[in-house]
Amino acid sequence: MRNIYFSFLCITILIISGRQRIYAQLNEKLFSTDYQIDSLSKGNLNIEIDNLSFFKNNEFISTVQKGYTLPGFWLQAKATYYPLSTLKIEAGVHSIWFWGATRYPAFAYKDLSTWAGPDSSNIVHIVPFFRANISLSKNLNIILGNIYGGSNHRLIEPLYNPELNLSSDPESGLQILYKNKWLDFDTWIDWVTFIYNLDTHQEAFIAGASARFKLNAPDSRFHVYFPLQWLSHHIGGEIEAGDSRGQTATNYAGGTGAMWNIKGRYLKNINAEFDYAGYYYPKGETFRHRNGRGFYSKLAVQINDFNISTSYWACKDFVSIFGSPFYSTVSTKIDNMMYDRPTMLHFGVDYVRSLGKGFTFGINAEAYYSLSGRMYSSETGIYEPSAFGSNSNYSMGIYLRVTPSFLIKRY
Repeated sequence: MRNIYFSFLCITILIISGRQRIYAQLNEKLFSTDYQIDSLSKGNLNIEIDNLSFFKNNEFISTVQKGYTLPGFWLQAKATYYPLSTLKIEAGVHSIWFWGATRYPAFAYKDLSTWAGPDSSNIVHIVPFFRANISLSKNLNIILGNIYGGSNHRLIEPLYNPELNLSSDPESGLQILYKNKWLDFDTWIDWVTFIYNLDTHQEAFIAGASARFKLNAPDSRFHVYFPLQWLSHHIGGEIEAGDSRGQTATNYAGGTGAMWNIKGRYLKNINAEFDYAGYYYPKGETFRHRNGRGFYSKLAVQINDFNISTSYWACKDFVSIFGSPFYSTVSTKIDNMMYDRPTMLHFGVDYVRSLGKGFTFGINAEAYYSLSGRMYSSETGIYEPSAFGSNSNYSMGIYLRVTPSFLIKRY
């Protein structure tokens, strides 16, 4: 399988080399959605389709995580209306489909390991979609309903796994977006589980904030910025039946980054970033440790048609809430097993190409190489003789984002 991956990657590189210039990283151009309101669209009623088709194969053979394949797509069909130059309303449905699946969860979910809802016998997974985007000024937007989530939050990978852009339902709740010359700011509440009086389960929501302080303009020859990020998952509630205690797990990160915009014939830019990440779980009993820390450094180079990146991760007692399991001290493959001070190297190659307005194609390949970290039982503290089984894990994906819009009527 590794030889197949290598051969496929080489063929892909040969095919796309010499084609038009790569635009940006996969997360920014393929998974993100523009939230700016076009004031010239006032009075327009549109029918819009937002679709992401994907085939992602994870060859994970270590003790960190089980390998699996995601073949499928998600689809949004919605009507979009601009009653004012500062207001955009979208309403429709969102569905997720995996080829070969015969049942889907009935409620919102965040991963593929367990159902979040008690009923998992639905033939099709469809949820309502509604978003009201209010522009209070040229810098400030308030979002009600389905917010601009996923990669729009610009969280580092130890805090948010980009694969959730494929498998998760749209985030829903409240979002505030602010952007000016010196600051990009995003804060939100994603309400995952709602409860009624005397419900037997607890409510759950996710709160977060992502800020980027800019020392100068992003298109400057040498751009410097300072990211600051926070993400909390709360389970609790005051009106449910029973005496279950509330629990809140938190990840946070902060650091500094620099972008050298070379804009040469082949070498376009170089981006370096260093972040300190933390984990805090004061009342939880799920994991052995209540706090932890990690250090994340990343270097990305855009050379002609390719965006090539490498990163180094080292942590102690760090648990990632929604990040990739490779950045956590917890094994998701073997129950009750953890790692002592794991370190890891990550390598990635992205290619994103606009096929035309509303059509974007992307390919990415990744490798995770574990360097150190002894495995031990979270219950007994006894160390295992082998840490990872295999140190190398690979992943490759192919994606197509389709976002056509059709004007129905202008009021």
